[in-house]
Amino acid sequence: MSDSSLATQGLSLRDPDAVLTHHQGRLLRMIRPHAAAAFAHVLSSPSVTRLAKAGSIVATRKIDCPDYAKIDIHNSGDWYEHERIEFVSYPCEWSAAMLARAAQFTLELSIDLLADDLMLKDATPANILFRGAQPVLVDVPSIVQRPTGRFIWSARDQFERTFLLPLLANRYLHLPMAWTLQDPAQGINHAQLAAMLGTRRFLHPELLAAVAIPAALGKAAGGSSGAEPTLKNDEQARFTLERTYRSLLRRVRRRATQVNSRSSHWKEYVSTRDHYSMQDLEAKREFVAAAIDSLKPQWVLDVGANTGEFSRIAASQAHVVALDTDESSVARIFQQISAGKDSILPLVANFARPTPASGWLNSESQSLLQRCNGRFDLVLMLAVIHHLRVAAGIPLAAILDAARDTTRSGLIIEHVPPSDQMFRQLARGRDLLYDDCVLDNFVIELKKRFDIAKTVSLPNGRTLFLATLPAAT
Repeated sequence: MSDSSLATQGLSLRDPDAVLTHHQGRLLRMIRPHAAAAFAHVLSSPSVTRLAKAGSIVATRKIDCPDYAKIDIHNSGDWYEHERIEFVSYPCEWSAAMLARAAQFTLELSIDLLADDLMLKDATPANILFRGAQPVLVDVPSIVQRPTGRFIWSARDQFERTFLLPLLANRYLHLPMAWTLQDPAQGINHAQLAAMLGTRRFLHPELLAAVAIPAALGKAAGGSSGAEPTLKNDEQARFTLERTYRSLLRRVRRRATQVNSRSSHWKEYVSTRDHYSMQDLEAKREFVAAAIDSLKPQWVLDVGANTGEFSRIAASQAHVVALDTDESSVARIFQQISAGKDSILPLVANFARPTPASGWLNSESQSLLQRCNGRFDLVLMLAVIHHLRVAAGIPLAAILDAARDTTRSGLIIEHVPPSDQMFRQLARGRDLLYDDCVLDNFVIELKKRFDIAKTVSLPNGRTLFLATLPAAT
């Protein structure tokens, strides 16, 4: 395999110092010869060793050059294997609460690294993954030695464009991360946000300092051209750089206190739903808990998780990825798991319009369906079929096909009949268009793809099914 073909199939083809690839379920990184000594020094530093042990930096170990790479002299760099984060999410799928946590983490990590005179040369959420509620730095080569006397953080502009400004856009314009972080290495710049804010950028002290003034100056705060200036007194330079980190950290923490405060219809859904009696809810919870206990899944996908009521039941035994289109609901899940130990990754994602593949040749970031297909032992589709069928217009057969392709074993699905009040609210008098959702047809379509292991009829007319994939013949 040539160096060019290795780079083309790699996950970090823009990096001049390294190439990251998947190989037989392993995550391997080749450090090019010119960067090998510096990377080894970073990896052996006390701060990186300690942070990796704590799980804040992805665990990394040196390995021999794999056999498949030995056939080309261009692959003669140093090889390392990284711990894999089992489910990859992208910043465009995060809630503002998750982006704020990742921003705090980036700055706290920078302060820790400064003890060994290390710094981040890149500061983008694309370099961070979440293990449940815990952020993890996965781009280890972005940690570099701080040059003697360096007191300016060269990555500050990128940090502001990809962390701070998207948080401000979310706060003041209600722009979701999917809009501002389509390219998580670029984000949005000061001039773009100033134009979107209009005269409002002058009316709030925070916006004036963070957006209006940098936009008016025509450059990002902290940016520079040419060689970076240095101080003769290195201790003073280190102190100045730490002050920069701590100043940004205070600003981000103020943002973090506000991102969970926004209300929405679906965020309040659990307390306002009147189409479930307590008897309905208790029967539904018991059914789901018993089904999970019988299947004992390791990984669960909760489609339409809302505020995570059933995700938390699944998380008692499994790792859970919880999807919902409502950012406020996803932010509430993240807030709840941040205070506990539930292994839930809550993402703002639409199963009917999943995150597409992106990057060079659509190869740098996988689509949501690529990451989900065949990945989960159990899929939950509770009180979501009518939204997919009516609001999104997806035929029932196609919905069940997607469920079959996503699960490795089981499906817990809730049938909502066209006569249901929530179904009728969505249908708005077009009930005849959805006759494929009547119970008899639902069962027929489900049986084409799954074996039905258990059912329970709720007093409100809905029906719960535990279905499993047929045994391979």
